[in-house]
Amino acid sequence: MLGCIRLLATFAFALLLAACVENDVRRGNDALRIGDYDRAVISFNKALDADPANRDARYGLALSYYAIAEESERLRIPTFDLWSQAAKEFRILSNIDSSGKINANYSTCLFYLARAALKHDGSADVMPMLDQSIQLDSLNYFSYNLKALILAKSDIPDNLKTAKNIYIHIITHDPDFVSAYINLGNMYWDEGDVESAWDTWSAGLQKSPKNQSLIYWTHVAEDSLKAMVLSGRL
Repeated sequence: MLGCIRLLATFAFALLLAACVENDVRRGNDALRIGDYDRAVISFNKALDADPANRDARYGLALSYYAIAEESERLRIPTFDLWSQAAKEFRILSNIDSSGKINANYSTCLFYLARAALKHDGSADVMPMLDQSIQLDSLNYFSYNLKALILAKSDIPDNLKTAKNIYIHIITHDPDFVSAYINLGNMYWDEGDVESAWDTWSAGLQKSPKNQSLIYWTHVAEDSLKAMVLSGRL
């Protein structure tokens, strides 16, 4: 009889605990939806204190830190620690949720973390973050682009070749990704390949006719090509 009472008490406590966790998650989601991120963090953390493996609470906490970091970016506040916290929550969440539903958000978070890390320390090795970001979401061309930018700064021929191939990959799969045209054209220009630079910038200009950088550099390349023709070098 005593054993049954204890079992019932344990069951009742479990139900009460689950209800409390559910309420905390609901409050967290409500706060997150209206942009009250600090309260969202408090509610989700309270739920996780009771149930660390609660998927919805962990996801809500990750999204809360993500939103706080985004808001801080807009206000030009240093965000490295915030993106680190968001990435940490996504990493823990990935141990709970293997469905792949979080991959796109996790990938984007890693891109922002890599960018923030470079702002914090220009010599930071962010390649592992970017590679993981791309592995999580092969359509995250922002991570591809940042990886290529880093490789392009190297004097190592293989890295330069890889950077070019990445830009070409981006343009091929996402023709509207204007930054890739600019960056690939810059590489050709630095190598003295004026024709390829003009071709690349011109293609980008067709996608974004009002882009000031593309307008300027396409004209510069055109002038250079005309001078080469007049001098007999082309």
